[in-house]
Amino acid sequence: MAAEVRARADGFAAAVGASPARQDVRSRLDLTRFNEDRMSDLLADAWTQASGYSLVQWRERAPERYVADVARLDSRLLEDAPTGDLKIEPEAIDVERTRAIEQTRLARGDRCFHTGLRHDATDALVAWTLMVVDATIDHHGWQQITIVDPAHRGHRLGIIAKLENLAHVRAGTPLLRQIDTWTAATNAHMIAINEQNGFQPVDRWLRWQRHL
Repeated sequence: MAAEVRARADGFAAAVGASPARQDVRSRLDLTRFNEDRMSDLLADAWTQASGYSLVQWRERAPERYVADVARLDSRLLEDAPTGDLKIEPEAIDVERTRAIEQTRLARGDRCFHTGLRHDATDALVAWTLMVVDATIDHHGWQQITIVDPAHRGHRLGIIAKLENLAHVRAGTPLLRQIDTWTAATNAHMIAINEQNGFQPVDRWLRWQRHL
């Protein structure tokens, strides 16, 4: 049945002039099978590579001293993430837009959990990740953006941010049982990080694009 539905969807997309542009992998973390000891060891090992960085966590609104860094990191996401043949215009995200996004999430009732890594020498936020739990669904969450400033890669900041944020969200939503995330199929590095953190592939999604 799934193959038939996929064939129909692909046929419709092709009929309206769209072309396949990027394949994404949806992965899921099952917290009922979460290996606490393994993740604690992984996090402790990662922190040995992150001397000179410290943890920053918040909920819905970024601290005023770091909101400009959040905007800067968010702006470069499309620049860094593999897009395949998908044509997406770069986004210019400033502090005003960041605050507007936060306000929209608040209005929806989203529960947002953020973790960043601060570069101690410059007091700049150089890594950031976000997880969202819907207002009325306590058992399921969405792993969203994770990004590390290119100048600070190689210190395992992405793994640290994800695992520390997982502890952050679990403390805030004790009924959480599953977390889903999407990653471009060509983004082998991020998929590997997700799998290290316990995520397992569930299915693949194909994005189509039509040029007007």
